[in-house]
Amino acid sequence: MKSIGIALGVDRLVAVLPGGRRLETPDIADLRQTVADLKKQSGVAQARVSVALVPPLVDVRRVRLPPMSSEERRRVLERDAARHFVGARDPQTAAIDRGSSLGAAVSTRLLEEVEGAIAAAGWRLAVVVPAQVVWAALLPDGEHTIALQQVIAKVEVRQRRLSSHARLRPSDQHVHPSHIDPYFAAAKHVSGVRALSLCSATRRAQVGRVDRKIAMLLLAAAGACVIVAAGIDYWGLDRELAALRARRAEIAPQVVVAMRMRDSLNALTGLTRTLDNVVATTPRWSAFFADLADDLPRDAYLTGFEARGDTVIVTGVASDAAGVLRGLQQIPALAAVHADGPIRQDISPNGVVREHFRFAARWGGASP
Repeated sequence: MKSIGIALGVDRLVAVLPGGRRLETPDIADLRQTVADLKKQSGVAQARVSVALVPPLVDVRRVRLPPMSSEERRRVLERDAARHFVGARDPQTAAIDRGSSLGAAVSTRLLEEVEGAIAAAGWRLAVVVPAQVVWAALLPDGEHTIALQQVIAKVEVRQRRLSSHARLRPSDQHVHPSHIDPYFAAAKHVSGVRALSLCSATRRAQVGRVDRKIAMLLLAAAGACVIVAAGIDYWGLDRELAALRARRAEIAPQVVVAMRMRDSLNALTGLTRTLDNVVATTPRWSAFFADLADDLPRDAYLTGFEARGDTVIVTGVASDAAGVLRGLQQIPALAAVHADGPIRQDISPNGVVREHFRFAARWGGASP
């Protein structure tokens, strides 16, 4: 659908048609007839029309409101329009920018006339916005003055967005005058702007009904897609299950053989682990007896040896049992060496004293 931009002022209407063609008229007393004539001259049967309202038809102000939703802020502005917008006498339709505290207000009667004229011409209304936000999208950052026939508009631009707006008297000092054609620039670029969009209650209700109808259609389409997707998924799942059952039946003998091999491998692994544990926990007595031979006194000899769990008991004869005790304490694998019974002395006929001992200790040399 073709796009048409219109800039509407107090005594002037400028339209930019597809291809850059420009139509202009000062006759806007009967707006419905003016738009009908515009359609006849343009030769465009179907079009999306975007309208920029030029001051003083629309007023833009920075407003201060408590925290609330955008819809509540808009309603507050419309209810107290005379408080926030100078010169607002008749009922106003307001809009507020979500990203800033800028508010716009226009006469509800004028806005309904614009919407009715576009609809009567058979065109589709896209958006109605203040011309100030269109100018801000075209100007560099800073303050600019735009001279109109009735007023002088001062706009402050920050990052291609309208930051503030004020009206000046002709006698006021003009800073940074802008050299753009306000009507032609607004009409040419209004289709790309959506900030501070103005919409009457009647059109808002119509848009809401259309949106609800579209939402219901989309919901019905989504439901149908879900049903179709579920049917396709069920059909595909049934096919996959049938193929899976056939494959399972095909490989069942191989699975039985593999399971038997797995069981045999598990049994062998368990046996190997048991053997490793036995080897790991078997005492290394050869090293122990070598240490025992090195650390015992030369005149001592053993008459008995016992191993009970982690306890080792040695029995023997020596000329000095205390020396045997000290020798056993030197062996690294023994701990807590103590006497396991009384030490008996035996005196031979030639007067040699021999001591019978029995010592116990905790064996710590089970690991290799």
